[in-house]
Amino acid sequence: MQAARHPGLLAVAAAYARGHHAWSHPAEVPPATATAHHLHLLRQFTQDTLPAPAFAQAWWQTRRTAQSNGERARGPLQELFNHVFLLLEDYEVAPGLAEPTDLTAAELRAAVTEACRSRSTNP
Repeated sequence: MQAARHPGLLAVAAAYARGHHAWSHPAEVPPATATAHHLHLLRQFTQDTLPAPAFAQAWWQTRRTAQSNGERARGPLQELFNHVFLLLEDYEVAPGLAEPTDLTAAELRAAVTEACRSRSTNP
């Protein structure tokens, strides 16, 4: 209806097509995205094939990439990513800088694994 009244509207809409969708489930995430890499990191970490320090460093880098790409998560996936973010805030990559209240690598892995399981968002 609006296209008939404003013929240039379609050209403007095409010029400003959305860049990314906000994904709510792992199955929706296209493989060549930073969000897919987050899911890959979660799989590796929860399967104990990626050490905690490497997981934490890769998670932060991938988060910056996802943000700069305009990628967004919503719903269960956003809840999981937010929870992992908060867990990583309580983990120190450099053991010499860890405080007594910080999570250990084993505690981080257990908490991330539980977060994936309890949110039924298997990466």
